Amino acid sequence: MADQIVAQSAEHLEKLGSEVAGFPKLPGVYLMKDAEQAVIYVGKAKDLRNRVRSYFAGGDGRAQIEFLLRRIRSIEKIVTETEAQAFVLERDLITKYKPRYNIRLKDDKAYLSVRIDRNALWPRLDLVRKVQDDGATYFGPYSFSYELRAVLEIIRKVIPLRTCTDTVFFNRQRPCLEYQIKRCAGPCCLPVDKSQYDEWVKQAMGVLEGKTAGLQKDLQAEMDRAATELRFEDAADLRDRLEILKNIQSGSKLVSSDMESRDVFGFYREEGLAAVSVLFARNGRIAGSANFTFSDVSVSDGEVLESVLSQFYQGSREIPAEIVVPFDFENCSLIQETLSAATGVKIELCVPKRGSRYRLLGLAQLNAKQHFLGAYNPAQRYMEIAAALAERFKLRQVPRKIECADISNLQGSDIVGAIVAFVDGAPDKKFYRHYKISFQDKPDDFAAMFEVITRRLRRGQEENDLPDLLIIDGGPGQLAKALEARDKLGLFVEIVSIAKMRTESGVLSKEILKIPERIYIENDSDPLVLDEGQEMTRFFQRVRDEAHRFVITFHRKRRSKRVFKSALDDIAGVRPEMRQRLLKHFGSVERMKGLAAEEIAKIGRMPATLAQKILVALEK
Repeated sequence: MADQIVAQSAEHLEKLGSEVAGFPKLPGVYLMKDAEQAVIYVGKAKDLRNRVRSYFAGGDGRAQIEFLLRRIRSIEKIVTETEAQAFVLERDLITKYKPRYNIRLKDDKAYLSVRIDRNALWPRLDLVRKVQDDGATYFGPYSFSYELRAVLEIIRKVIPLRTCTDTVFFNRQRPCLEYQIKRCAGPCCLPVDKSQYDEWVKQAMGVLEGKTAGLQKDLQAEMDRAATELRFEDAADLRDRLEILKNIQSGSKLVSSDMESRDVFGFYREEGLAAVSVLFARNGRIAGSANFTFSDVSVSDGEVLESVLSQFYQGSREIPAEIVVPFDFENCSLIQETLSAATGVKIELCVPKRGSRYRLLGLAQLNAKQHFLGAYNPAQRYMEIAAALAERFKLRQVPRKIECADISNLQGSDIVGAIVAFVDGAPDKKFYRHYKISFQDKPDDFAAMFEVITRRLRRGQEENDLPDLLIIDGGPGQLAKALEARDKLGLFVEIVSIAKMRTESGVLSKEILKIPERIYIENDSDPLVLDEGQEMTRFFQRVRDEAHRFVITFHRKRRSKRVFKSALDDIAGVRPEMRQRLLKHFGSVERMKGLAAEEIAKIGRMPATLAQKILVALEK
């Protein structure tokens, strides 16, 4: 079954590879499609032919690629004049097709932004959930709607802009309640100075950017003027507005003394899950934040961050002159050029190493980690994985304690076994065990596996400590031996085995066929092929790899101890410190042969009789 899948995969890959060889060596975008001609991946390239051919030559290096190649049936190319055009087109196509295997920001519905259309006659602050390329100015997004609504409430108390929709505005006959409580100037019905209204709009935008000092100064001057003119009611109203603005400033944390505006991106990842947090620093203070999470991520950290940046600044979103990122990545300069061209202002991406920007980056990194932990609760994540395992492998229960057994030997020498344990998805080293195999004269992995499983399950039976699921690193032969050991003890423990991916030469051609990783389960001759894109698969591989690491480490220690064992170890009375002094001074036991017993005794700090005993043993 698995061999058939690989053969079909190899056939269509060979066909695609020949088609790709005809791609031009020009910049552009490529769209990978599945059997239903649905776009499943979009990529950009400076050189289309070289980039796409790298997928088939094994030069890409990403774990996702082999999994992706098995699903594509055709590749469409779109040539562009420049790499920058390819960058923009890739972003637009990802937005349009929403390919399964690209990194995509979640729908903006999760966050609120503030929209101000300065082209309108009487602009207003509008709360929206989607940023569009419509010529308006957008602020945000904001992770917490209550924070944004609180800021807007303060702005409305201080700056009398209209709040009603266009439909209400153009059909109103008299001012509404907002005008009566001095929260709107009433441009719908009353004569309002357009230049003054535009100034209020600028002030509101300044507050959203964290710039309140100028507005405070204006309100203070206006309040003093009202008091001088004996307009005490107006002066009191201005005093209240001024107090509100001061509270805004004192409530926001000063994070940078240079008072510049910048967006700061934090990044956190664990295996196939990732989180990105954005802090909006305006005039040295944090004005807002946004958080994004991604699952089933198989691409590099740099590609995740690149995709987030390209999509985040799509449309009319406010782009500061400086964007702080946690690390450099391949297309960093290309993103700078694209954003600079879009805004007409030089945009710089930087990775700070010290100072206030570095501290702000640390805060963004902390936010990303906290958001990750909140979104991907480890216990909840594991229970979902375990439930998927139980369903896929037809287990009788959802496993909480999973153990994995592996064997290691080098040409039959120092054969050892080991078992690692994962409890609720996390390695629990107090349950780790290594085993010295009783026979050392032949490289029999099957017999070694039988011994390890017998010893482990017998002890578990005695101590009432058996795993919910036991994974065997190996194929059907190793699984059969593990099941034999279990049945001989009369126990019921669910056991499966995982066979590593391997390569084979084709029967009718010289091509190399790749047999994917397979799971063998009891009473089923056909293995299950693991889906590399699933988190369950990565967890299974993680458990297997940990067992392999643990047994290899133990095997190396055993082999090293044997290699460095000397003839002195077998002589009674020679203590370790004596042996160490002799070997350190003479270099080897060979150089000690033929020496006088007195010299041996002096260097080793031992009795002459023991030194003579050593010389006799060395001669033998």
